[in-house]
Amino acid sequence: MVIYNGSIDPYHPDESRYECRICGARADEGGVCEQCGEASLVNIAVPRE
Repeated sequence: MVIYNGSIDPYHPDESRYECRICGARADEGGVCEQCGEASLVNIAVPRE
């Protein structure tokens, strides 16, 4: 599933990748979203089944 018509990121569980739950922006570091300013970044590079 691709949220907000974004591009698909290659899955690498050894590299952290964060996504904002508010606007869907993606970043390489956690913390505050650069686009909307919310502190709602979630690590999406977690093991999947």
